[in-house]
Amino acid sequence: MNNSPQEENKKTALITGASGKIGLKLVKIFSDFGFDVIAHYNTNEDISVRAGFKPAPTFTNRITAIKANFPAQLPEIYEIMQKHKENLCCLVNCAAIFEKGNLKDIDNLQKTVEINSFIPLILSQKYAEIVKKGNIINILDGNIYRYNEIYQNYRVSKRFLEETTKESALIFAPQIRVNAVAFGMLEKEKTPSNTLAKNKEILKTEICDENIAKTIEFLLFCENLTGQIIYLDNGVHLV
Repeated sequence: MNNSPQEENKKTALITGASGKIGLKLVKIFSDFGFDVIAHYNTNEDISVRAGFKPAPTFTNRITAIKANFPAQLPEIYEIMQKHKENLCCLVNCAAIFEKGNLKDIDNLQKTVEINSFIPLILSQKYAEIVKKGNIINILDGNIYRYNEIYQNYRVSKRFLEETTKESALIFAPQIRVNAVAFGMLEKEKTPSNTLAKNKEILKTEICDENIAKTIEFLLFCENLTGQIIYLDNGVHLV
């Protein structure tokens, strides 16, 4: 690869929802790439410790944790984008809520769609407005392609984000590339709540951190790629 992360000048990535399971992995991945990371969170403040970092002479890049409650504190995120616009080469929309609810619960639907769909779209629009050139990576879910009454509102919100990923790629090009990763189950252990989902995967290997990093690297540095969804889900979206 011609433009590896190690060969790039210092860059900055803004990751929303950085204190969650996937968010923590992404913080570490971008840090390992040599990026400065602006890690947004709503709870769980100690991002670096929870991501598994240990003090080491080689760990020189910075992680800045930013607490903001969406949507009320969106202007604070805008200010951060403006401050770092020269080096802000990537926005990762990872913040989301995952809770039970279906279309009968309109309040839950509105809340879920706002956080999981509208906020990523609003942040993407602002990012495209501020930076000169960059990448947007939306975090999707490989388990949203079949009917699920219990988590219906979550499923609807992520399907909406999937579609806006493609539409945003059209309107933000050529300065901004917009892609997404749809993850399967990341945890190694099986629990009563996720055994069924794990059993639907047609590949049986764990989704390891190394393969997540390879996928993110590909999206970041392949300059011919936009509007794409990469399904890092062991094929669960096919079932």
